[in-house]
Amino acid sequence: MEFGLKSIHQLFPTPLLRFEIADCAALNQVLLAEIALRRSIEEGQTRSNRTGWHSQPDLFDRAEPGHRQLATLLRAMIVEATTNFDPSADFQRIDVECEGWVNVNPRGAYNSPHDHPGAFWSGTYYVQVPAGERDAGTIEFIAPRQPLRSGGTVRGDLTADKARVRPTAGTVLLFPGSLLHWVHPNDSEEERVSIAFNARFRRKSR
Repeated sequence: MEFGLKSIHQLFPTPLLRFEIADCAALNQVLLAEIALRRSIEEGQTRSNRTGWHSQPDLFDRAEPGHRQLATLLRAMIVEATTNFDPSADFQRIDVECEGWVNVNPRGAYNSPHDHPGAFWSGTYYVQVPAGERDAGTIEFIAPRQPLRSGGTVRGDLTADKARVRPTAGTVLLFPGSLLHWVHPNDSEEERVSIAFNARFRRKSR
């Protein structure tokens, strides 16, 4: 008796979207200069970061040209990502509330496992990624559900309990705010500079 596979449905997916900003070098140089100035006059915060410098979450309110340009790009990515999953989403009727902050990780600094409660999307833009070291600030995502156990006989997404991503400068990673993740210690002498952000949605009041 013959049979045929009719369909496969990906139930409750956990997407990881990767955008790349073309010709990012000029933007990143501007951002690095703006961030250096901020670090010289602003006291950092401690959140998930272990050492390093964490700015106020005010990226989308800043007046600096590089900050403003990046904020505009990130908002556009958030809209594109959302309409990819729900083409009917009407952003004429949706307020997108965003916050973002700078992370600077020198040698030895890392971010402990955490998620972003209340955020629909979370993400990170990579301004400067140390080169030449295997794990210099690699981001690692932790499975949001218990993976299937196979005793090593079956491999792939169904049995994975974590996933590592080594981005490059100009990369934006976007993922659900509930996804647990952490950043490996920077084992390079070069600083790892990134800008993290959250997006929440609210129906506009009439």
